[in-house]
Formats: sequence, structure tokens, C-alpha cells
Amino acid sequence: MSNPFLILSDSSSTSTNPYSTSSSKTVSINNDSSLSSTIYKDILEYVLLCTIDEEPSSSLIYLAELAVELPDNWNKNFIDQALFERLHMPDPSSHLLTSTTKQSTIRNDMNIITETRCLHYLAGCYQRLLRQRDHFKLVLEDIRKLFIDHTKTAISLPDLYDGQDLSKQWLELLIDGQENPVLYEYIDCINNDCLSPITDEIEILYSSVFRHMYKMIQPFDYFSTELITYIDALKYLAKWSGLIIFRLSHPKTVSNRSMQNLFGSSDGGRAFEDTLVGSLLSKSCLPSLPGKPYLFFEKPKVMSEHDVDLTAKTMWQPMRTYQQNLSDLFLAFVKNGDVRNDILKWIGDCLVENRGKNKEWSSHSLLTAYVFVSDGFLLNLNLILLNLARPFCEPYSSKLLKINPIYVISQNENVHLKDLYKDTPIIVRDEENTSEKNNTITFNFITEIFFMSHLSYSCSVQRLHRKLLKINEELSQVQHAYNDATRLNGVNDENVQRLEDAMEKGLTAFLNIKTVLNEPCLLELSNALFTASCSWLVHLASLSDQIENVETIQMIKQLPLISKPNRQLSYIPEFIMENITDYLRFLGRFNVQLFEFCLQMK
Repeated sequence: MSNPFLILSDSSSTSTNPYSTSSSKTVSINNDSSLSSTIYKDILEYVLLCTIDEEPSSSLIYLAELAVELPDNWNKNFIDQALFERLHMPDPSSHLLTSTTKQSTIRNDMNIITETRCLHYLAGCYQRLLRQRDHFKLVLEDIRKLFIDHTKTAISLPDLYDGQDLSKQWLELLIDGQENPVLYEYIDCINNDCLSPITDEIEILYSSVFRHMYKMIQPFDYFSTELITYIDALKYLAKWSGLIIFRLSHPKTVSNRSMQNLFGSSDGGRAFEDTLVGSLLSKSCLPSLPGKPYLFFEKPKVMSEHDVDLTAKTMWQPMRTYQQNLSDLFLAFVKNGDVRNDILKWIGDCLVENRGKNKEWSSHSLLTAYVFVSDGFLLNLNLILLNLARPFCEPYSSKLLKINPIYVISQNENVHLKDLYKDTPIIVRDEENTSEKNNTITFNFITEIFFMSHLSYSCSVQRLHRKLLKINEELSQVQHAYNDATRLNGVNDENVQRLEDAMEKGLTAFLNIKTVLNEPCLLELSNALFTASCSWLVHLASLSDQIENVETIQMIKQLPLISKPNRQLSYIPEFIMENITDYLRFLGRFNVQLFEFCLQMK
């Protein structure tokens, strides 16, 4: 998206452009009242791009009302009145006075002079002022504050600018600001004033901004550079606690607000995909719905092994880039302690609502795709959680000691991953410990991310592995049927052609899923999580029931265990062990080289 203000910093145009930020007119500033009036007149012309002179030397907007009430001495109030008159012109171009000394004006300059969008005009004034700060230093803060106040007024009273979509304008400024530090400084000023604490008006503005953003990103694929610009805008906004984007992107929050159905009308787990954050997570190389085509390996029968390897690398690069951008976005919000709870609640609720996708029955129902989020969504979320888990995913790391097993059986409101106590544990749970089950502990971030990472892996990677094995089995059956039909009826038979098409379609799906699951970053992060999980489980098994004040990871020195297993092992969900064994089975079958390398490292 082009930035209409960049023309103002182009040094090549300063000789012909009187509105350039590098104006050739040097303003001398002192406390003389006559010179002070000159300064305000220069602000009117060089910052507001307006005039009260009927025959200006440059093309400017004529302020007729202000010209009638011209004071003897110009001051801040004069600029305030000028700004008010300019902002409320329905058609500034009708008040344009063309230069009497220049034959033509650059079209881009003319667009800036006649700008009709309220927030774009104020942002432009702010930038022109600050880029000439040395010339206007005596009145800089007063005039700067004037632009900020008018912006806040526009946000608070949008009806003053009927017919203008201020939220759309604000989104455009957020995007343009990524290449314009001065514009971001302007946005910073507004956000700092309006988001600490948050006002109702700014919340309404940003709710609408996020709706616009949701609509804008729908056509983009995960490899689109435009999509990254929107993620970067959200990362920039992460520093303000008042912008609780994850609360605004929660289906339950959306359904209770006036903007109901603007993000979508899905129910259950799928509703998370119809939110701003969810729509970003849903961008993937895997099809989002049954019947949609896979993006790669369209003609697998004619591809050599080299072609397959090359296509895999082509898939991995944009996947890795996009997933890293998503991870950076979540990390930026997680670092803000005031909104961390909302992020964890969003992730926890999303995983709980979509756990059914991992059930055996879901593999046999086409409705699954419409009830739960897509495979690509869960895979992206899994990568994000694995990245968040990376700091403590080292064998024998002391950070693993912070994982609290009681989290699984706890039923208090501080647990974001609900109902884990219903899962089958890795060993039999003899009896419930009421005090632990009904505790009021606030669990730490490491504990939450550890269990969320495992559950997301189970719902995404483990499910895709099962799907891959099923496709492989079906391909084998089709291959046998194809060979038999070819032997009996020849290669030109209609049934043979149908089986050949089915085989190619199945092989396309197989290669796409296999390639996604073999993405190097996914394997590396998964390996780190499972290695750390193994050392933590061994540590837990080696201890007695009293595990407080342990400062180092313990190791089992003798098998079988000579003492009764630690009671807290019975809290650990079975799916954690299933994840570890499933990962090793996948490597043993589909990535033997990495499997052998992992064994050597042990």
C-alpha cells in the first residue's frame, strides 16, 4: 500500500515543492511578536497546506471564513480555527487556489493538498510539523498537541465526520506506518493517550479496525507478503494492554457484542477460525475443507525423487516464514503480562472446543470439517506453542522443575485447559486428592504451555499422522485393485482409468501431508519438547510423593523401581506418552535418517 506522505520527504522535489518537509524557507524563531505571527502563518501554509491569501504563491486550500476574521496577531487559536475549518470542508478541492507563479503542480502533491480523509490529513499535518521541528521549535509542542487533540476528538465523536470510515483510515495508517517512523510516532501518541486506560471510543474504533482487517486478509494465502503486513501491524499494537485482541477474537465475546456475525456464524470449535486471530491461523498449504485441492504434487506419477525433494523445499520455506511470523505475534502479546491471561484463555478454550476432531469417530464424518477448525489451523497453533515452549525444552533443564502436575487434575478457574482430569492417566489414579483438585493455585506460564503444547500436538500432528497411515493403506488397496483390473481388462478400461485417477489423487494427498509433517522446524521443535518431556517424566517417577524444594532434575538409577510410583504420575494424561511414541513411529517410517540420528544422540 503506497504512503501518500512519502512524497514529502523526497529531497529531489524540494526545489519545486513548497510543501516538502525539507522546505527551502528557513524560519528564524525568537520571542518577537511579529516573527511569532510569521511562524503561525508558515504553519498555516507549510503544515496545514492552507492560506488566507487570495493570490498565494503556491497551490493551497483557501480558508474563506478565517480570512474574514483575520486577527492582528496570529497565535495557536488561529491555527486551531484554521484546522477546524479545513477538517470540516466537504470538498477541499473546491477551495483550492492554484499557484499564480507555477505552471503546474505535481499530481501527488495535489492529492495531499486536497486530502479529504480526516485522519490522513491530521497525520500528514503531524508529519510535516515534526519534519520541520527545528524551524517551529518555539511552538512545536503546542501545535503537535493540537493535532493529537483533533484526532482524539474525531475518534470520540465520529459523527462529526459523517460519511467517513475512520476505522478504515486508522487501519491504513497502521499499515503505512511500518515504513514511516514519524507516522508511527503520531499513532503512538494517540494510543498512549486513549489506551491507558482504554476509553469506550477507542475500543469501538479498534473493534471496527479488527473487523476491517479480518475482511482484508480473507483473500490472501499464507505466502502473501500483504498478509505479513497485517501481522506486523498487530505485533506493533501488542505493547498496549488495552488492545486485548484475543478477547475481541474470542467467539464467546464476539457473540455477546453488537458485531455478532460480522466475523462469521460458525458454532463450536469452528467458530475460532471465524475470528481475526483464527483467520490468520487458518492460512495453510493444507486444504481447509473437503474437496478443496492440495497446492502441491498435482501430478505425482510423473515426478522423480529429485522433483519430490525440490517441491518439499518449495513448500517448507513459505511455511516456515509464515509460522515464524505467527509465533512472533503470539510472543509479542505473551510478553505483555497484562494480556497474557487472555491469550492463554483463547488458546485453552480453542483446544478444548476442538478436541473432538482428534476422536476416532471424526475421521469417518465429513461434518468434522464444518464443526472443528482445519488441520492447517491446528498445525500452525502447534508450531506457535512449540516455539513458546522452546526456552524450557532442554534435557534436564531446571526450568522443567516449574511444571506443576497438579494442573491436570485442578478444577479451579485459573486453569485455562479445562477438563484434563477426565483424560486417561499414564498409570492408574487410585484416589482423588481433594485439596489438590480444589486448589486455588495460579499456575505458571511454563506449566500452561507444556500441557497446551502436548494437547495441540495430539490434535494436529498425531491426527495428521493417523490420516497419513490411512491414506497409505487405501493407496495400497487401490494399487492392488488397479493391478488386477489392468491384468484382466487392459490399461484403457474405464474402471482402470478411474482407479488410476483415484491413485493419483490419493498420492497427491499423501505427499502433501507427509511433506508438511517432515518440515524440519516442526521436527526439531517436537524433538526438543519430547526429549524434555521424557527427562521430566523420569524425574517425576524417581521421586517420592514429596517433590517440593527439588533443585535439579533427578534420574532413575535402578529398574524396576524399588519404591511405589510417585502419586503425581497418575495425574499425567496418557496422550503425552502417545505423542512421544507416535513421533518415534513417524520418524521410523517416514524419516529414517532423522530417526537414526536421534538414536545416536541418545
